[in-house]
Amino acid sequence: MAFDLHTHSIYSDGLLTPKELVKRAKKRGLSGIALTDHDTVYGLPAFLAAGKKYGMVAIPGVELSTELEGVEFHILGYQLNFTHPELQLRLKKVIVSRQERARGILALLAKHGLHLTWEEVVQETPSAFVGRFQIYRALKAKKLIGADRERTAFNSLLGPEGVAYIPHRELSSLEAIALIRAVGGWPVLAHPGRLGDDRLIPALVGSGLAGLEVYHPDHTPEMTEKYLAQAQELGLFITGGSDYHGVPGERELGDGQINEQKAYLPFFWQ
Repeated sequence: MAFDLHTHSIYSDGLLTPKELVKRAKKRGLSGIALTDHDTVYGLPAFLAAGKKYGMVAIPGVELSTELEGVEFHILGYQLNFTHPELQLRLKKVIVSRQERARGILALLAKHGLHLTWEEVVQETPSAFVGRFQIYRALKAKKLIGADRERTAFNSLLGPEGVAYIPHRELSSLEAIALIRAVGGWPVLAHPGRLGDDRLIPALVGSGLAGLEVYHPDHTPEMTEKYLAQAQELGLFITGGSDYHGVPGERELGDGQINEQKAYLPFFWQ
């Protein structure tokens, strides 16, 4: 049985609906997937309904963008009670902060001659979420940048060193872990190989981190081996996923998948 535990839908920065994600996962031979939209859980009811309809294991999740000591960490939460009032209230505040950040990014882009309206950015999003990839797609749609297959424009404009980059300040990493735990979920550190800094992972574990996303398309074989060893050393379970957004020509559902032979995943059968 193979599972993809990291996917995104139109409710954050993906291109497929939750139902379309489930159908595509089934077509690709997966046994189940998790929906882990950024900072929102609005797509989960439709996702769970689709899982039942198509006979797939559908794991409710979220991906929280967080910060600790100036380092950005993405914390995945699995099998959390996504209707819990505490979670709903905190995510509403996060989304408001995200919108303020996005407006700041648009102002910086305008200073460099790249003018986008708010409506051009959010027109195809069914939720209040706004992220960099929506801004990036709007830049392409308006032909302010080209195809950008090497992501040069993205990095120079919206990446951490980009002229319009504004870091996340919505949620601390330790608060995110505590929040996921408080609503019955399992907190997992996403794609640690993209951080470039592992020194704070033990601090996250000390605050309740339960797992490590070892298998990810951005991880080299050397990274995978390193994080397998680190997960064992720190007593973490391992996960894997594609970080799929539905963008043609990029990663596909099932890339970075994990199976029952690779790890014990306690949240599967809750």
